[in-house]
Amino acid sequence: MHDGIIQQEDQGRTPPLRLGGLHYAWIVAATGAVAMFCGLGLGRFAFGMLLPSMSASLELNYTQSGILGFTNLIGYLVAVILSPLILPRFGTRATGTASLLLIAASMLGMAFTTSFPLLCTLYVLTGIGSGGVVLPMMSVMSHWFFPSHRGLALGLVMAGPGFGIILSGFVVPKLLPVSTLLSWQTGWLIFAVINVVVACLTFTLIRNHPNDVNQSPFGRTPTLPVKNKKKLERSNIKLLVHLGIIFAIYGATYMVYVTFIVTSMVGSYQLSEATAGGIWAWIGLLSVFSGMLFGWISDHIGRRLGLALAFFFLAIAYLLVGLTDWTLGLYMSIILFGLVVWSVPVIMAASAGDYFGPAAAASALAALTFAFSGGQALGPVAAGYLAELTGDFSISYMMSGIAAFVAIGLALLLRPQKSV
Repeated sequence: MHDGIIQQEDQGRTPPLRLGGLHYAWIVAATGAVAMFCGLGLGRFAFGMLLPSMSASLELNYTQSGILGFTNLIGYLVAVILSPLILPRFGTRATGTASLLLIAASMLGMAFTTSFPLLCTLYVLTGIGSGGVVLPMMSVMSHWFFPSHRGLALGLVMAGPGFGIILSGFVVPKLLPVSTLLSWQTGWLIFAVINVVVACLTFTLIRNHPNDVNQSPFGRTPTLPVKNKKKLERSNIKLLVHLGIIFAIYGATYMVYVTFIVTSMVGSYQLSEATAGGIWAWIGLLSVFSGMLFGWISDHIGRRLGLALAFFFLAIAYLLVGLTDWTLGLYMSIILFGLVVWSVPVIMAASAGDYFGPAAAASALAALTFAFSGGQALGPVAAGYLAELTGDFSISYMMSGIAAFVAIGLALLLRPQKSV
């Protein structure tokens, strides 16, 4: 069995593409991480830092804040629905590049408006672009990596959004109005420029398949034959639904946390916006390691047990801010959430390749992400409504903790995956 690092070259064949002797799979993974930095880190999670200043200047209530976040997820769902049609035709390279440019255009529009309806419309486009980055960058790893290293590679890709959280946490509180633009509008303008630069990088370095550069996937060759069916089998629908429910629970609970935890820190915990930004940046710093950590763990103990362990830590993080307004509990929650935040998407993406095979991984991941997006869409809206009734987000965090324990039980009911 080869380890994927040294590949035999056939006589008369073009030498495989490498950078400094590094297997090109890792170049693709690193580029995917940079794309995810924009697609999720800036396109989705920077919103939580910009939200307090946006709400103040636009006089938004909790429900309207939830609706604005919901519009992004509508766009994300549109991308999920279209991806099985677009991705096979255009590939990861073209789809990811175009999506990053769409995000840039929508952010540029948001930088020059204070109209709430127009912001909602533009944030739908941002959501479409985010989905158009996430699905290709995650699913292409099933082509580039065998199961032995698939979780670790996906963890590297999911390190990207963490840097987006770090950037927004440190930069957003320091933003100042520029000419007629408010501070949050300046933030969107800066993020738009970054997206254009990363789109150029993505087009330059991403490759759709190892065959494009005369290489084989990285990792240990599987002992069982790799599934090559391009469509999901009907017998796998039950498993897909099972995984989808788990992913929907994660989507709803984590989205409540990332959307409103900064608002809670400023409101319930009476922290300044700058202090809350610094704490938010710590989530980003810790999250850089979360995907790689749990990807590696799931490579060794299996996706089923990896999911259960991840949800256990998520449940504790949610309950720490749901059951008490203790500041130390907030810090403990931040640490736990940061260390585990990208665990579930990484394990789900790896599971799509493991359970359904590399060729069908994109379709399986699209279906799973649809369920995930549905949870994300409902979570912030429900939490915003409950906050209007109760005055804070404690009940929402408590319900998130209970839901996470339900997900642990569902994860343990999964059958162990076979190596594919």
